[in-house]
Formats: sequence, C-alpha cells, structure tokens
Amino acid sequence: MYWRRRAVAIGAVVLVVALLGWGAIALLGGASGPRAVPAPPPGPPVAVAADAPPQPCADESMRVVAEVARPEFKVGERVGMSVVVTNASDRACVRDINRLLRELTVSTPGGKHVWSSNDCYSESTNEQPLLQPGQSVRNDVQWSGQTSTSDCEDGQAKAQAGDYQVVARLAALNSSPTPFRLTAAN
Repeated sequence: MYWRRRAVAIGAVVLVVALLGWGAIALLGGASGPRAVPAPPPGPPVAVAADAPPQPCADESMRVVAEVARPEFKVGERVGMSVVVTNASDRACVRDINRLLRELTVSTPGGKHVWSSNDCYSESTNEQPLLQPGQSVRNDVQWSGQTSTSDCEDGQAKAQAGDYQVVARLAALNSSPTPFRLTAAN
C-alpha cells in the first residue's frame, strides 16, 4: 500500500509538471492548436465619399440688386440703401463679398456721378460666406446726401432736389438702376 500511494503521488506530480509545461508552451506561442490565418494583402485604396469643400460662386449664379428704403427722401435726410447679393444657383457656394468689392453708386438718370460708397474708402474686409441656394447677403448703407469724388476732394456740396438712381456692384457684377427722388426740404 505504501508503494501504491507513492506511485500515485509521483504520477500526480508528473501529471502536474506535464500540464504546467504544456501550458507554458501554449502561452509562449508554441502550442499546436488552431492558428490564425494571415490576412490577405491589402488591395488598391478605395475612395470614401466625403463632403467636398464648397466651390466658389460663379458670376452667372449670382444676382446683385440695389435697394432703397423708400422711393422719396427730403434733401439733407439720410438715404437708406442696400447691396443685396443672392445665390441664384441650385447648389451652395462661397462668394467673396469683401467691402472693397461691393459698392453703391448714386448718379443722375443721365449718368452723372453724384456719390459712391467706395469714394475715399480703402478698408478691406474678409467676408466669404457660404450661400445656400436662394440665400441672400444684405449690406446696408446710409448716404448723408453729400456728393463725393474718387479723389476725395474737400468741400463737396449737398445733392439737390431731383431724380436719382443707385446701382449696386459686386466685383464685375452690376445691378439694374433703382430710382429714387430727393425733394426740397420745407
């Protein structure tokens, strides 16, 4: 009985050592179990759809309009007017509307220059809004009624009572003339 217990104990020790050895080999990567299948080599790159940056608005897709607050003002009264730029296309686009690129020009119906929002103005701005289809950007200006010249000559006169028109410009795009009238002050 003594030898039998000894044989069982020695067998148990040998079994434990064998299991520990097999476990160590398995952990270190030498196990003969299932192996991972190597991945196939990568194929050519596949384009993934991403949002493309918006394109610049083409001149043909833009509409520029000159607006006046009302059709008649008294001489000496401030005249409210606006440049309205609209994306008339069917896609969103970006348009440079830098302050130096947009202008309101007041003239007589015969075309004589009276005033311009860009006379004596040299401040540049960084304005490049993303315009959705049909979206407009409006820039309001208050004209004091004083005439102006591009050479900034001093002593300009007040515009007299009469008919005038304003044209809006954005770079090379010009609006149709919008008429208004200055009436004599009482």
